Amino acid sequence: MKTKVFPTLILTALILATTITEISAQISGQVINFHFNRYNSASNGSKVTVHDGENLGTIQWKGWTPGNEYQASAGFGVDVTGTPIAGYLPSRLNFYTGGSGLLERMTILENGRIGIGLSNPAELVDINGNVIVRGTRLSLGLGSAFGNGGEALTHSNTDCAGAPLPDEVLTLNNGGGFQGGVYVEGPGGLHVCATMVAECLNAENNVVSENGNIVALGGTAGPVPCTPGDGDFIAAGPNGDFITRHGEVVADEGNITATLGNVSAGANVTAGSDVTATNNIVAVNGNVIAQTGSIESQSGNVVANQNVMAMNGNVSAFQNVSAQIGGVTANLDVVSNNGHIRATNGDLRAGADLLVNGVARIGSISGDPTGHALAVGGSIISTEVKVELQGNWPDYVFSPSYALTPLSEVKAFVKENQHLPGIPSAAEVQQNGQQLGETQRLLLEKVEELYLHLIQTNERMEILEKENAELRKLVGGKK
Repeated sequence: MKTKVFPTLILTALILATTITEISAQISGQVINFHFNRYNSASNGSKVTVHDGENLGTIQWKGWTPGNEYQASAGFGVDVTGTPIAGYLPSRLNFYTGGSGLLERMTILENGRIGIGLSNPAELVDINGNVIVRGTRLSLGLGSAFGNGGEALTHSNTDCAGAPLPDEVLTLNNGGGFQGGVYVEGPGGLHVCATMVAECLNAENNVVSENGNIVALGGTAGPVPCTPGDGDFIAAGPNGDFITRHGEVVADEGNITATLGNVSAGANVTAGSDVTATNNIVAVNGNVIAQTGSIESQSGNVVANQNVMAMNGNVSAFQNVSAQIGGVTANLDVVSNNGHIRATNGDLRAGADLLVNGVARIGSISGDPTGHALAVGGSIISTEVKVELQGNWPDYVFSPSYALTPLSEVKAFVKENQHLPGIPSAAEVQQNGQQLGETQRLLLEKVEELYLHLIQTNERMEILEKENAELRKLVGGKK
């Protein structure tokens, strides 16, 4: 027969609490259990089952206050959270604190879920409020079916290559413990207010930076040696190239810059300002467009399968500028320092100067144009052509010291050579072409020589006419 001792123990504790200020107790044994039993009573005194929402018991800590009362400061209790059945009593454990009335701070449900700041946690730990973690590491997935996980969050003052960082940062997936990386889903995506730096940045869809920068360092490159503006794309290092094999690289209001790598896209590269590859090439399968800036490849090529367009700036390359199917258009200069400028099937346009250090070739050229500044395979139409000669204009023909070739010698030369003296033959023109400015000089020279011969002939005719008139007077005026 069991003896109920709880009323006696409680009464003894109450009596002791009124007489002493410190109570200590020790209960020993192999199994120690302390129970609070709750039931409802019927009118006939029999026990009635507890029901949903009832409190099974509360333990509180109180202190005597200046209001001449005991004020509760903390406690915990248990409430029924469902309809009891045989062998099952659903309940929750609530923890309370408060200075002028106890408030629920933490709840543990019958399924083990813990809620802090809320009564119905949706996960194993559900916190309604801010959280401060004062440690340096947070590991996740240690018991995952996909692997042991790793340090999901940790503090570090070095990057993954061991290079020092300017400040200690919070790193995500440090050391690559989570082999799957980080996946972000949702209409909001991943928003980074500061600069996002990545050694390798791969995107199946879009990479958008509204107010910050996207930086791909790559390889063993050091810090980016520039101060980019808002919305810029920057790729630095031997493996820091921007590549979109089937998509576009777009910076609506900023720059696209590859400091040490390439700017490469399967479709278009479009920048609100400049497109620049500092030490390499700009190469795309579509269009390269700089809406308000320049397109520049300081040490390589600018190559597009379609169009190259700098709406309000320059197109500049250390080597080649090439548009395979479209045109090259610049509102200012198109410059290739050591290479070619080609628009294979389109137009070549510049709002200002088109600077060519070598030969400017237009159309299909036969022969070697080396030594000439412009080679045109086809006709030229122009409202005016100005030729500025480097030598003397043929006014020297009218100098008194000029040795005019007698017509008899000219006749003998033409009879033997079939062309005028000093004029290239037809064979020479066919083989070497003709220089427009030099030809004009030679023709003018021959015209001026012809005038001198006419003047001399006219002078002789005037002398003969005078002599004939005098002879007619001698013979009696007969004609």
